Amino acid sequence: MNAQPPFTFRWRSLLGVSVALFLAWGALNAFMAVFVPVSLHRNGAGALGGALVLGAEEDAALLGRPLTVIAQDDPKLNAFLVSFMDNLSALLMAYAIVHLGVVWFALRRGQAWALWFVGATALVSILYSVPVMLTYARFAVPVGNSLLGIAISSMIVLVATALGWFGLRRAQRQRPAAARTIFLIGGND
Repeated sequence: MNAQPPFTFRWRSLLGVSVALFLAWGALNAFMAVFVPVSLHRNGAGALGGALVLGAEEDAALLGRPLTVIAQDDPKLNAFLVSFMDNLSALLMAYAIVHLGVVWFALRRGQAWALWFVGATALVSILYSVPVMLTYARFAVPVGNSLLGIAISSMIVLVATALGWFGLRRAQRQRPAAARTIFLIGGND
């Protein structure tokens, strides 16, 4: 039995903006999990503007030649790179599905735990780019351009998390005192 008043979700609220941003993040990941392998299977490792990991110039510098050249001249390496990206895309799709589910079914319903779950997982997925950049840098490949994308993505996730936190706090203040305790510990809404 649920004795607390129902949580009212509003798109035009701080939590609503947070949910929208996190839904967009999940949708982008799902889109990329389909777009990347389809593009690579049609046109080879160089299909995405010559970039697979960081960027076209960075990837070419690390591999010693552009991905478009690899796709034409080295069919086995091309097949390996495409297959490797298939595996990564499968993981990305699994992440996107879980992320979208938590945002839609828990965060949208005011579940505080969901905010920290999606915020942390999104940030961790971005931060895994750091070891990749360190690997490239170890081979004297400049990675400065990639830092901007990571910084922008990180800021979007942090802003979405902060908006969600403020939105949840605002919703908590609008609930009766008895429901606040349940809300703070992540009770059902």
